[in-house]
Amino acid sequence: MSRPFSCRCRDGRLRWGRFARAAGLLGLVAVVTGAGQADDGDAALVAIGAPGATRVAILDCASGRPRATITLPAALAAEAALAPDGSALFASTRGRELLRYSVPGLREQARAPLEFEPTALAAAGGPDAVVLAGGRGAGALSAHDPATLAELQRYRLAEPFSVSAILDAPARRRFVIAFADLAEAWEIAYDPGAPPVLQGLVHDYRMGEAVPLPGRLTPRRFELPGPTQSLSAGAAPYEVARIDRSGALGIVHLDVRREIERPRTAAAPSPGRVSAWGSGARRGWLIAAPGAAAAEVLEVADWRVTGRIAVDGEILALAAARGRVLVAHARPDGVAVSLLDVARRAAEPIVTRLSSPALPLRLAAGTGGCYALFDRDDRWLAGFVVPPR
Repeated sequence: MSRPFSCRCRDGRLRWGRFARAAGLLGLVAVVTGAGQADDGDAALVAIGAPGATRVAILDCASGRPRATITLPAALAAEAALAPDGSALFASTRGRELLRYSVPGLREQARAPLEFEPTALAAAGGPDAVVLAGGRGAGALSAHDPATLAELQRYRLAEPFSVSAILDAPARRRFVIAFADLAEAWEIAYDPGAPPVLQGLVHDYRMGEAVPLPGRLTPRRFELPGPTQSLSAGAAPYEVARIDRSGALGIVHLDVRREIERPRTAAAPSPGRVSAWGSGARRGWLIAAPGAAAAEVLEVADWRVTGRIAVDGEILALAAARGRVLVAHARPDGVAVSLLDVARRAAEPIVTRLSSPALPLRLAAGTGGCYALFDRDDRWLAGFVVPPR
């Protein structure tokens, strides 16, 4: 059985194709239409708001049609974050403020001061959701109520620190936090039913004398070989890939709270060019070096590179999409987007030509399983709605 898709790209040309499940393809539905052609409905949404920007926009993810735009009181300090259910947008500014806006209208609903320079922002979903803001300085991490932005917890250490990445792990109901200047990572649970965090020395644990602290919003700290540059979620909820300060790749197992592997890859990993993949019982990461036209396939079964998937030109962006992997890559006449089928070591074209966008490119996740491709100037290029498996 096959599944059809249609693409109307920014150049206005309509394309048709089919993904054949019987042939082992993944059944990605790509919806790429010209701006202004989508119905209002319950469209999947995506936010545009990069650090340094003074305006934030909400777009229909699949069509690029603007839904609302707002000018902020100060430039963004971190990328704006949509609530996972699309009900709100959160922004942290260089004016050291945290703001909440309604979606899609972008009416201000709450604001709160931040006592540090923010650089990272993440919003969890569900009834016990939390917004986490991180940055540089003394106590540069705080948890906030998503409705009022009231501070729920402030995280302080003896010395100032710098947060390099915040990753939501929704299956664990926890955030993973990494640091640019600390050789450690934290997990912070937002689930009220999270087990207590035991605090004490080794002797205290052995004698049952460790002090139990509340499981929710108390950091579970663990050591790493060094500071971290970026984080990338794995196909298994307990696995996270990190790129350290030297540019090396490491795999962190959150259940045992340590880095368990440093895979040997030919590619030098960089943020935006590392993506998780999963195919049945197999899983791992795809890794593309800058300038490379092929992604290395790393498999967790033995932590080896077991092959490569080649495309027509330099890989410009990778993104995990509900177990699948989207790749934007260069062509002589512009940029194309393909779906990488790891099991078959093949790339299936979705969009065959986008006219010479300004590089670099990024693939951004929206709501409802939608992913949008943006250029350097935050111009929407294409959107892809990915159904659950």
